[in-house]
Amino acid sequence: MSDNSQRSGKVILLGFDGMDFDLTSTLIEQGKLPNLEKLSRKGVFAPLLSVFPADSIPSWITTFTGKDPSDHGILDHVNYLLGDQDEAKIDTSVFHQKTFWDEIGSKSGSRVCIINPFMAYPAWPVNGVMVSGPAFIAGDIQVSDETSIGDLKIPDSIGGLEDLPGKATMRPFLDKAMQDTRDEAAFGLGMLEKNQPDLFFQTFLASDRVQHFLWRYCDAEDPTYPGQSDVDQGIEEYFSVADKVIGDFMERLDENDILLVMSDHGHGMRCTHCFNFNEYFRRQGYLKSTSGGRRISSKVVIEKLKNRVLRFMNDHDLEDYISKIAKLVPNAQALKKGTHIANYSDSQAYAPDFAGTNPFGGVCINRDKVDDYEAFRTQLIDELERVTYQGQPVFRWIKPRESMYCGQHIDSYPDLLYEMIPSLGTGFSMHTDLFTINPTHKKISGGHKKYGIFFGAGPGQWDVVTSDCKITNMYKTLLTLFGVDDDNSRTVSFFHRKSPAESPTN
Repeated sequence: MSDNSQRSGKVILLGFDGMDFDLTSTLIEQGKLPNLEKLSRKGVFAPLLSVFPADSIPSWITTFTGKDPSDHGILDHVNYLLGDQDEAKIDTSVFHQKTFWDEIGSKSGSRVCIINPFMAYPAWPVNGVMVSGPAFIAGDIQVSDETSIGDLKIPDSIGGLEDLPGKATMRPFLDKAMQDTRDEAAFGLGMLEKNQPDLFFQTFLASDRVQHFLWRYCDAEDPTYPGQSDVDQGIEEYFSVADKVIGDFMERLDENDILLVMSDHGHGMRCTHCFNFNEYFRRQGYLKSTSGGRRISSKVVIEKLKNRVLRFMNDHDLEDYISKIAKLVPNAQALKKGTHIANYSDSQAYAPDFAGTNPFGGVCINRDKVDDYEAFRTQLIDELERVTYQGQPVFRWIKPRESMYCGQHIDSYPDLLYEMIPSLGTGFSMHTDLFTINPTHKKISGGHKKYGIFFGAGPGQWDVVTSDCKITNMYKTLLTLFGVDDDNSRTVSFFHRKSPAESPTN
């Protein structure tokens, strides 16, 4: 063990995709998560700031590598409604054998046990064992060292994503998600017991999907809340399962072990309405329509028909058919993103499908179409900051991409980045109103928020520097626990053992 190590026992890190800080805090206050409440009393509980955009793919890769998305360059997101998860091709060479478990295993000589790291597939050799499954591609679950498994049965749910649930199948979907989590936890506990690693890391992905699909069934404040049902406590039920899993791991701790629990981002009610950026830019003269200025055009007719069909399906509770119809429509991706009607290449500014229909996103500027890039960018910020919706500003903030990140892949980001009020998401429709209903909210009613969770407890007194509690600092925090140096000067460790002077006097 390194002389600089801050631990003398095992470090166990559990990751729950999409567990939200606000919701977790509320359930703890209500006495519904007793194990997390106990963990917070023994150690620390703090909001963990995700990356921008707060999406699972870039967030977990940042967790693994300590690189923000402008450094690792992976900004992909998945649109479940279009069924494009099968097309998400991620270049895993960016983080292949470059993760915190690789560094800790090789530089400190610590044995690791890594289970279900999101997107880290296929499994590769580590100082211990790695078990991973395919998330968006075909393939079998892989194990780097078969001898580490023994008689344990690997759950089929490792790595995989489930089909979209419909209104009639929400309860079976929830039941399976909870059972998958129990099975995965049982396997993880078995691997922990069998292998006795110095570092154990396991992620649970069902938490994100449960919130995406069940939110409106559980939140009476959602305008599309359908009333009492057999899943109206579904998210709370899942969180109780997660709490039980955490309790099971707590029971396996030795006195010198450290237990960490984290999520890659938060969750809440998804936006119920959209601000149609490209229609705004069209009206401002910054974006050209493929209609060529003609009032009657086949493309305009298709665009207006698309908008009306989606509104009709929303108004008549036909949301289960949106994804089914989308798979049958030629060029559905272009229809969703608006690229069939927006002439991006000949425009000054446009909103790309950078982060989906969410309150956060970006605006692209074609440098060769404006006289002064910086002046035009400042002009757009000033104009957008004046846009209001129901008497309040649309934007919480809007700023140049360089004020957020500065990595080698910064050009992968749109020129301007923004966060709107939570009720509004990025819309791509044109030849319509500036503000329209989000026609896909009923199908996917939970959306991502920027604050996930961080819990940490171990022997003695520990503390968190709240301002540094960020996904970008998770890598260095873990390396520091094992006394491994990291030369990234832009990140810091945020979880540390208090000195005797800092610890409270008994």
